[in-house]
Amino acid sequence: MATAAIFKAVKQQRRREARESVLANDNAVTAATATGAPGRIDDETAGIQLTSPTIGATAGELKRARPCYVCKERYTLVDAFYHQLCPQCAALNRSRRDARTDLTGKRALLTGGRAKIGMYIALRLLRDGAHTTITTRFPNDAVRRFKAMPDSHDWLDRLRIVGIDLRDPAQVVALADAVTDQGPLDILINNAAQTVRRSPGAYAPLVAAEAAPLPDGRLPELISFGHYTGSSPAAAAIQSMPHQMLDPEMVTALALTSRGTVIDAGGLVPDTAATNSWVQVVDEVDPIELLEVQLCNVTAPFVLVSRLRPAMAKSPARRKYVVNVSAMEGQFGRGYKGPGHPHTNMAKAALNMLTRTSAKEMLETDGILMTAVDTGWITDERPHPTKMRLHEEGFHAPLDLVDGAARVYDPIVRGELGEDLYGCFLKDYQKSAW
Repeated sequence: MATAAIFKAVKQQRRREARESVLANDNAVTAATATGAPGRIDDETAGIQLTSPTIGATAGELKRARPCYVCKERYTLVDAFYHQLCPQCAALNRSRRDARTDLTGKRALLTGGRAKIGMYIALRLLRDGAHTTITTRFPNDAVRRFKAMPDSHDWLDRLRIVGIDLRDPAQVVALADAVTDQGPLDILINNAAQTVRRSPGAYAPLVAAEAAPLPDGRLPELISFGHYTGSSPAAAAIQSMPHQMLDPEMVTALALTSRGTVIDAGGLVPDTAATNSWVQVVDEVDPIELLEVQLCNVTAPFVLVSRLRPAMAKSPARRKYVVNVSAMEGQFGRGYKGPGHPHTNMAKAALNMLTRTSAKEMLETDGILMTAVDTGWITDERPHPTKMRLHEEGFHAPLDLVDGAARVYDPIVRGELGEDLYGCFLKDYQKSAW
């Protein structure tokens, strides 16, 4: 009996050591990639792209195969950049990350262009020659971010920043009329969205900074249809403090030292509550949040598509583009749908239906190509304690902000090459089920 027990213990120890060896190897391979690196900031917004610490095309080989985020096939050879993509899908995503097209002389409107994916989309439009209008609730912060870009002197005179709260339909109508008054429009990207409602205090530093002086020198055109003021005591307290300019580099530096209690890379103070609407079921979602999500995510895009259509029809371009930034949350054709965040699921499903209903007629009548696009998994929306725990365990989203922007930009790049994409839901550069 004693011999059998010893033999069993030895076998268990060997199995444990084997598992630990596999885990250590696979963790080291993941850490050698750009997207899986331990120091990665998933929502970095300073215009600094991720780079891999690995020299060469691959980071190493896994001992335990994992499924690819895109195609779901299992793989062991890991790309130097993408830790959750198989070699084939990694190659495709690499080829699309920096796709360009000539938009010289074209006019574009992008909602939600201040930070994160929106900022990267705006930079693509500007660097490809488009006269670009972006919207944001914090226009002065947007001015500072874009002016801080090292190549801003090349395109700053083609950037127009509009301060607006898209939850106010009257402001949205005024925006559409102002854009129409400027002449034909070639591109409309409905990117702005409210996913998880943040507390007023989360915006306090941004609100305070809106009252501070702008940088010296040449600045983009700046107009406003409304102001976001915040309503919490924290916001009022911070507004009474001396103003400190937060340029993108400073914001990112703050985020690097964060365990979630300081300003993040988007300029927000993270909500540390143990729950949020991402995990709430239908009877737990606040009615005000429901209305805000529908106004920002559905009503505003509908109004802009409707009222800007005549301006787009007047463009002499062969093709004009409406890109509705959607998500897998709005997809009906999935085998499993969790019970959380039904209000955001509803909003994305509605945006998909707008695309599916109107795209064919808009193309046939006015030469407008309208698509819905999933940006991919870039941001972890789970409650703060859960997110921080997973981060400490090594979790990182499979894609970055550049990948998200590239997916949104892709229908325009392909359209300019003569490929007409319309009335479809695009995921990972491919048509997907609604």
